Amino acid sequence: MKIVCACVSAAVLMTASPMTFAEDRDDNREWLIKAFDEQAQAILRTSTTRPADNAAGGIAWGDSYVMSALAEMLAATGDGKYADMFVRLADHVLKARDSLHNLRDEYRGTVNPAWGSIKYSEGKRYVWAVHTGMICEPLARFAAVVRKNPDLREKYAARAGEYLAAAQQAVAVHEPDYRPGPGKGEAHLYGAVNRTHLPLNMQNALARAWIYIDDATGKPDHRERIERLARFFKNRLRVESDGALAWEYRPPLDGSGTKFEDVSHAAINADFLVLCYERGIVFDKADITGLEKTLLTRVIRPDGSVANHVGGDTSVNTHKAQVMRWARLAIHRPAVRDRLIRLRRDDTFAGGGDMLGLALLTAASR
Repeated sequence: MKIVCACVSAAVLMTASPMTFAEDRDDNREWLIKAFDEQAQAILRTSTTRPADNAAGGIAWGDSYVMSALAEMLAATGDGKYADMFVRLADHVLKARDSLHNLRDEYRGTVNPAWGSIKYSEGKRYVWAVHTGMICEPLARFAAVVRKNPDLREKYAARAGEYLAAAQQAVAVHEPDYRPGPGKGEAHLYGAVNRTHLPLNMQNALARAWIYIDDATGKPDHRERIERLARFFKNRLRVESDGALAWEYRPPLDGSGTKFEDVSHAAINADFLVLCYERGIVFDKADITGLEKTLLTRVIRPDGSVANHVGGDTSVNTHKAQVMRWARLAIHRPAVRDRLIRLRRDDTFAGGGDMLGLALLTAASR
């Protein structure tokens, strides 16, 4: 009898465990969507009632995260309410393009269909590649999501086409910034303000916009450029002794450098790496494993604090909320998903970056 009971108990446990995991995943997904919705309307209302202005980078480093979050939640759920919210904000942001206000880029000498800034450019107006990338990435992402969903396409195809065209026009401003090399199969972007190559996050922000433009058109028009910038990045990664990946904010053209990028800017590069991996561009499973190790052993500490830099230095929590923007990695690594969800349940974050993380974790919890 004891043997029979033991067998029955084991059988019950074996059949119950997968259901428990599934229920946990469903509970997390429901909680993630609720946490997203609780702040989305208030943030959207704040963004759309103030004048759209990127002079100090407010659209690129604020509204763009909200747009990205809405586009990702739309992709994760297919719920049209997120498309409606996206349209409200995107229409507001498009009204701020320099070409609509006759604002001249003082470095290029042209009026551009993009979002100029006077910050970090000696008070002169300049269209930064990173700003264009940050704003155009969600515009093109929305268009790509709509293109692939027949239900969304019926209502939002025209808007998606407008946003895609706006993204294409804006990224074209940076055609002269693109430079092949220095290494074989590499390329980088040049910045007129500092008269040197741009930091990795600035280059890869624009490359993410190229990725989604190609997704939206179904044509690999930017594929070679994406591959070349990805190879530039990969060739400047350092593999640490424990297998974690590390990199510098602006590594030299001729080497990988020795410093570590801050966790916030690094989120752009981590996201770009995962996007490339998903499309078979340059990065492979070993890179994903290295990035996972960076996040779980160097960046997020056992006590829940978050290192300021990808190297895992002793200073912590300056960019803690921004670690949510690494969440695309969670789609491929359950340990990352579970750790970020636990971190978010233990801490109350807010803002566009948090919303973006919640949306990506929702996708990872399907």
